Amino acid sequence: MLRRYSWEKEKDKLQHYRRRSPENSPLYQIVFHSRDDLQFQWEARFQHQYGCLRDEVLKTFDEYLNCGILAHGAARVYCDGCKHSLLIAFSCKRRGICPSCGAKRAVKFAEHIYSEVIEDVPHRHTVLTIPKRLRVFFKYDRKLNTILFRAAWGALSQVLGVDEHELAAIFTVQTAGEALNYHPHLHGLFADGYWRNSVFTRFGELELKAIEEAFAERVLAQLHKQELVTDDDVAQILSQDHTGFGVPVPRSLARRGMARRPLPRQRE
Repeated sequence: MLRRYSWEKEKDKLQHYRRRSPENSPLYQIVFHSRDDLQFQWEARFQHQYGCLRDEVLKTFDEYLNCGILAHGAARVYCDGCKHSLLIAFSCKRRGICPSCGAKRAVKFAEHIYSEVIEDVPHRHTVLTIPKRLRVFFKYDRKLNTILFRAAWGALSQVLGVDEHELAAIFTVQTAGEALNYHPHLHGLFADGYWRNSVFTRFGELELKAIEEAFAERVLAQLHKQELVTDDDVAQILSQDHTGFGVPVPRSLARRGMARRPLPRQRE
């Protein structure tokens, strides 16, 4: 079930503003005391495995260390009613490392998807993964992530037997696994049915193996086109019982609450 969660509603529950103290958190202390050591020791200790330390990483750390700290910039807010004023520290608005900014960004994005994008119909959540031996290509060339998106969309459209413009889906790439290892994979939310002539028709039982095979063939075809894998590589991967490509059983989700747009009539 998708739980109705509104950033504005949660914000309205607050009786007054209370500044958080990020400088007291364990994460802040780790970054504060280790940021310079990371820069100076990266080449000797980590570069052989992870490549060069990108400037963006250090910039993100620096902005995180300034986030929520009054000394690094603040806005003064004033109440015409009670004549009270206070300072609100600037935020870094960074995702990934900052728990505060990341949480707000996630909630507002989820609220936008819920209220402005998805229809009031059943949905399914799915995950699409790729073999370990292919992940390195996506690690050093993030533009290749486009291959994953197009392959996922095309595979679903092909196996479900609908035109791509009749499929309603949202995909996002996640680059880390549970062990924080580099593990690019897609999370997807798609309507459990399709629209044709304003009529919504539910999908039947999903052929997961067929979706997995179609996804694998499309990804490998694009990597082969860019000369990142050979014919032998493709044949060897597809000949394995467990190719490394995966499509776990999609979870069914029912959208609750008022639909933003009128729901078209449905049929099973």
